[in-house]
Formats: sequence, C-alpha cells, structure tokens
Amino acid sequence: RLPKNTYAIAIDDSKIQRKLLGKFFDFLNIPPENCTIVGDGYSEINGFVDMVVDFMQCHKNDYVLMIVNENLDVVDESDNKSKSISGSQCADNIRRRLPVELERRMLVLVRSANDCTADIAIYNERTHGFLPKAPIRREKVNDALAPLWMKRFPPSDPEFRDSVGFENMSDEIVYKATLNEVASSPYDIAQKLIDIESLFKKEAHFTDTMIIHDQLHELKGDLLTLNSDASMVSILGMINLILLGHNQSPEAIVGKWHALRDRIYDAINSLQSNNRLSGGQALTLARNKCPDSLRSKQNLALSSSSNTHQTTSN
Repeated sequence: RLPKNTYAIAIDDSKIQRKLLGKFFDFLNIPPENCTIVGDGYSEINGFVDMVVDFMQCHKNDYVLMIVNENLDVVDESDNKSKSISGSQCADNIRRRLPVELERRMLVLVRSANDCTADIAIYNERTHGFLPKAPIRREKVNDALAPLWMKRFPPSDPEFRDSVGFENMSDEIVYKATLNEVASSPYDIAQKLIDIESLFKKEAHFTDTMIIHDQLHELKGDLLTLNSDASMVSILGMINLILLGHNQSPEAIVGKWHALRDRIYDAINSLQSNNRLSGGQALTLARNKCPDSLRSKQNLALSSSSNTHQTTSN
C-alpha cells in the first residue's frame, strides 16, 4: 500500500474526469483530506503551478502523487477567448521550479486520451509516466500504479525506505464499494451531450468554434472511460472528423454534431439495456436522475435536434 503520508493532486477540466480521479485516489486508499482535485475554470487552471509549488513547500517529508490531464481547455477571463493549456507543460514547469529535494518527493503522471507514440514521448520527457484514459477496476489500480511508484521511490534507496510496497487488498476492501471501477456512466455521458447541445443552441458553432472543439475533446476523454464495446470506435472517429476538419462551415459542423450525438445516445441506451456496467444500482440511479436522456432518445435528443435546426435556420 501507499505510505500514510501520501498526498494526491490532480487537475482536469472535465467534471466527469475529476469525479473519476477522486474514485481513483479512493481505490488507492488515499483519504479525501489528503486529495486536492482542481480544474473547474480559469482560476483553478491558471493558478495550478503556483498552488502545487506552494503545496510542496509545506509537505517536504511527504509523498505526492500528481496526475494531470494534457489538454486543459479554458476561457481566458482577460479576453473571454477559449484556449488550451498543456497539463504536461504545467507539470514540467512545477518540477523545474522546485528544489531537487522536493521534486524527488513527487510522482507526476499524465492522464490523457492522446496516446500516440509521439505524445507519450513528450509526456515522458516532462513527467514520470503516462496513464491512459480507460476504465480500470478497483483491484487493478495498484497494478497500474505499482511499477511507476516503485521506479520513482525504490525502497532500496535509504531516502525512500518508508515508501513500502503494494499489498494485495482483502476481499472486504476490494468489494466494499457498489461501483468497483473508475469509469464514467451513461448518465455522465448523457449530461455531457446536453451541455454541448446547449452550446449549439447558443450558436457557438458560428461565434466560437474553439469552445465546441474543447468540449468535444472532453467528450472524447469521457467516452474512453466508459465501459463500452466496439461501437465506440466509430464514435471516436466521428469526433475526430469534427476536430480535424479544416474550414468547415457552421452548417457542416452542426450536421456532424447531430449525427454524432444521436449515435452516442444509441450507444448509451444500448449499454443500459444490456446491463453492461458493473452494478445494477448505478443503472437505476441513472434512470432516476436522467430518464429522458437514457431511456428515450426521441424525448431529448430528437427534440433538441429540432430546436437546433430552427436556431440555425433563423
């Protein structure tokens, strides 16, 4: 297990991913009072580097696990324009600002949906490793982190003699939670679709395509942490068509969005009906909280489609 004096810091601009990071740290048995998870808005993202540097100054003898999302999309409060900040670059800036004896107390990892060889090479230059955005079961969390932790804090080094090792968790601990996975739910995805749909209703595809792209990047990461089958492959391809397409007209963007949105609703409704998520209680909760988006695409998705078409035609 991790030492008792282990603290966790994370940053992600996605509300869903911040929730999942909290669950990830819980699976590592890091108490909530030792966890700091930020990324909600410009102030938290812009002040992240200074916050962590100050934190490390106050925890000189502790261990710090820090996980950063690579693409941190924010609206700059100075000019009200969307921009993207690199999480790995923030991590690199933090490490460079710290004295060696403090930087050695950190394990810094990038968690990103961008996982090509070139991207991972950049993450490894700036941090200590990479975690993919993918569902992970409670009993596999230690397996994912242990090699990175032991490499960074080898118990053979007298400085890290108390870094201990990872022990197998008892069945009582493994199965004590209703949900045993770090994974987004159909309800999470449905809510994200509603948020993006509201941007189209405000005609952001005419006035600020960057914020549409930012939200689609978030959606892509959230989908990668959803328990799903091969149907997500084509959905991710549809997102990339919007993100990578150059000089697309607003009409073309909204048309691709309608097709993407409806495909995702089909996928999450299928997931619910097939009961593929672990734990029936979570599915019942999702139905109670968001019955329209999960039970009936016609009630929510198609009605919003009609409203959006009216907006774009006016």
